[in-house]
Amino acid sequence: PVAILAQAVNAMVVMRSLVGLVAGASAGACFASGMNPDKPFPSLTQCYRHNEEACCKSAHDHLVKSALADLLAPACLKEYPMLEDLFCALCDSESVWNSDVPTGVFTGGHVRLQGDTVHLVFCESFLKSLWGDQDLDQATTEFDNCGLLLDSEGGGKRVVVPSAQNEAGEAEIPDVDSFLERISAIYPKLVLVNGAAANVRLLSEEKAKAEFTR
Repeated sequence: PVAILAQAVNAMVVMRSLVGLVAGASAGACFASGMNPDKPFPSLTQCYRHNEEACCKSAHDHLVKSALADLLAPACLKEYPMLEDLFCALCDSESVWNSDVPTGVFTGGHVRLQGDTVHLVFCESFLKSLWGDQDLDQATTEFDNCGLLLDSEGGGKRVVVPSAQNEAGEAEIPDVDSFLERISAIYPKLVLVNGAAANVRLLSEEKAKAEFTR
């Protein structure tokens, strides 16, 4: 019941945002809440780093917490601060809509709305920290101690140890771009576009520049 209530509240809050967002929201309106960033009350418990000023409400925070709980074992939920930051990106106070630029142009420095997809772009320095300061073009051992619960091709979840080799002799998750692609599939959908939950796609800054500047 609590989860259902939280999702219902979240839907109402975010629907309000995207009705205005797609039509041309006022500058500074958050992608997630549809309101200007402010100090959240009640305080956020998962994305607590944004409690001074946030683009999320408690219902958004609940969905982020649920997504992380589906990815990690309970004992590992506080093992990876940078992974928490990755999942809390839309709560950042800079995840706002800029009405002075057309849809499809980067806004807030790291958010792009294109059709029914929200693209979240992460800079190299953030990804290096996420990756344990290891080569972004190689597999990381950062998450090997816990493993990740990811969707399997046959349905359901399976444990993925990122640097472990698969039957083809390749790392399960060979580089940071592959990791972001896998995480995109389970990333919490905090934004609605025309009444439907928007897909979220996570990209490195390098990949985003290659795709969006052609």
